[in-house]
Amino acid sequence: MLFPYSESKRITLTPATSEDGPEVYDVLFRLGRQTLPPLEVFLRDYTGGFDAQFLVRRRDDGELVGVTSLADQETAGHILASVHVNAEQPVEIAADAAALTVNFAFANWRLRKVYIHSHEEDLAALGFAGENAAIVREEAVLPDHLYFHGRLWDMHVYAIYREQWDEYGIELLNHIV
Repeated sequence: MLFPYSESKRITLTPATSEDGPEVYDVLFRLGRQTLPPLEVFLRDYTGGFDAQFLVRRRDDGELVGVTSLADQETAGHILASVHVNAEQPVEIAADAAALTVNFAFANWRLRKVYIHSHEEDLAALGFAGENAAIVREEAVLPDHLYFHGRLWDMHVYAIYREQWDEYGIELLNHIV
């Protein structure tokens, strides 16, 4: 049985509330990875559509460095995870946030897989590289699917299956918590 850890040695995930909307907007705006609506529209719709959303804070100084979410849970047994961490943070911070978020999904719901969408050709920036690459499976590439910053980007659809998480994810968690 999985335990829904909310802390690693480096970060803490805390549930986001409607009051956190301006801070979340600021994190996403500074990342510049997605087009955001005006702040008022973002805040109006902010808490809708998420199964869970977390603020990512460094444990050493409490600085807010990112946000993660789980959304679009389907009866077919899958959910979409999003991980947004400030680019100036070490990759280990994003890796911990991704691992804790994926683990939270599997620990709390009867899911077959957790999806992660990215314009990156791999998930090394989220810690799924080297020995941890076996946890992730690329399921699809949607060519020229995203238009952002004046160009088209491919959308890579990755999946983490419960079987792989049970086999490899537990060991990953043991190293970070």
